[in-house]
Amino acid sequence: MRKHYCGTGEKKPVERTEHIAKPIARSLEEVIAMLGEMEEKLSQIKSCPEPCDDGMVVISASSGQARKMPCPLIASNCPYGEWMEHGLDRCVTGVMSDIGVPRRHLENFAEAFQAEALTGIDKWPARGFLIFTGDTGSGKSFGAALAVRKYLKSLVANRFDRRTWEIAEKAGNSVVWCAAMDINHDRETAELAKHGQLAVIDDLGGEADIPAVQTVLRGIILRRYDMKLPTVITTTLTMLDIDLRYGGRVADRLTEDVGKGGMIIECGDVSIRNLVTGGRELD
Repeated sequence: MRKHYCGTGEKKPVERTEHIAKPIARSLEEVIAMLGEMEEKLSQIKSCPEPCDDGMVVISASSGQARKMPCPLIASNCPYGEWMEHGLDRCVTGVMSDIGVPRRHLENFAEAFQAEALTGIDKWPARGFLIFTGDTGSGKSFGAALAVRKYLKSLVANRFDRRTWEIAEKAGNSVVWCAAMDINHDRETAELAKHGQLAVIDDLGGEADIPAVQTVLRGIILRRYDMKLPTVITTTLTMLDIDLRYGGRVADRLTEDVGKGGMIIECGDVSIRNLVTGGRELD
């Protein structure tokens, strides 16, 4: 016959539960007390007149215990956030310089100048083709530089955390900026233009009017279309001109892409070079 034992052994689970529950309850009390003071603390942080040292703030619980945490109100218009924003801009500008973006465009970022036609860059989803058309001096190449800047900054998950800036720096290795006239003379650039994560083909149509050169450019455009890689093109050509120069297949692909999220930004025929302080060029 089996014997069943009862008695003192049954109390152990209850004691163990109480042993665990008490510290949890104390922790919850501290959290509730901290949350009770949070609103007042955040209002003080929000009106902070001076930049903090590292974006961290101290929140004190009623128990007197202080805890350090990232400021939840950091923004580009607060002193620390503004300082960090400028730091990220300098980092991205350095990456763009290494890529080969013309220095005259990088210098113009300081004025944060945008012609009316260039405001559409904010609507580009950084996929497919972004095509700037217009006369010389209308801001096409400057718009392309702004697009590269937007792309690199979009990769940074938290602009207020310097560790995430490395993503933009590494991404620079797969971004190419090349003039159409130079592609045929540099096979390495042509290959990078085909496969790079982001490519800028500046002044399409400005290359030599030679079938072999146009074949290389045609191959780059079609390859990037097939791989759905973001591509920025600046040109004085119309879509009809592109059709005649590179063939209907290229024109059709570009037109089709615009219907799927790509963009054409018409910069017009008015030169805006002298509208920037100092008269630095925008195209």
